[in-house]
Amino acid sequence: MPKQGHFAKSSRVKQVNNFKVKRRQQEQAIDADQLTDFLVVRYALTIKRRVPVAAQETIQRLLIEVSDRLLKADGDLQKILPALLTDINSRVPWQFFKQVVEEWATLQRFLQKELPAVPLEQRLRVTATVSTTELSKRVAELMATRAAAITFLNQPQLAKTMTAQTARRLLPTIYHDDRLDWEKVRALLAPFSFKVDDQLDAGTKEWLLALSKLK
Repeated sequence: MPKQGHFAKSSRVKQVNNFKVKRRQQEQAIDADQLTDFLVVRYALTIKRRVPVAAQETIQRLLIEVSDRLLKADGDLQKILPALLTDINSRVPWQFFKQVVEEWATLQRFLQKELPAVPLEQRLRVTATVSTTELSKRVAELMATRAAAITFLNQPQLAKTMTAQTARRLLPTIYHDDRLDWEKVRALLAPFSFKVDDQLDAGTKEWLLALSKLK
C-alpha cells in the first residue's frame, strides 16, 4: 500500500493492470488487502475505455489512492476525497485536478456500482458521495491557495498573514457560477513550473512530467 499522501508507484500500477481475477475467485470472499486490486481490475474492464486516454492514468492512480482508504473510512467519500486532494496539492501539477474534476462523476458512479459487488467478507458500499459541484469548489479553493502561496514563496514574513487573504481574493476569479474557470487557473499557475519530487520512481515521474505539459 502506498504511503499516505503519495501516489502508488508505477510498479504497483503495473501489478494491478496485470492482476487477473478468475471466475472461481470472484465467487469467494477476498481479503481486505485485495480490495484495491479488485477495483482497479474492474475499472480496466468497465469504464477505463470511456475515460480520455490522456486522463486514464490519472484516474487509475486516484482510484488506487481512494480504494486504499475505503475500508478505514467506511466508504465515506466525503471523508476521503477532500482530505486526499488537499494532502497531494503540492505534489501534482494543476492539470491533475482538471482531469479529476472532469472525470469524477464517472469514477464515483463506478464506485457506487462496483463496491457493493466486491466479495469481501463484510460487504462495503459508498456511504457518502461528493458532487462534482462540491469537488469543483474544493479544488478551486486549493488552486487559489496554491497561487497565493507561490506568490509569497520568497517572502516568508508575509506568507502567513497574506496567503489566506490573497486566496480569498483570487477565488472569485477562478470559480463562479459553480464552475471552475480553467483558463484563469492556467493563467495563474502556468508561469510557475512544476517540480517533480526526485524521490519518486521513474514511472511516476514520467506521468507527472507529461501531465504538467498538458494545456
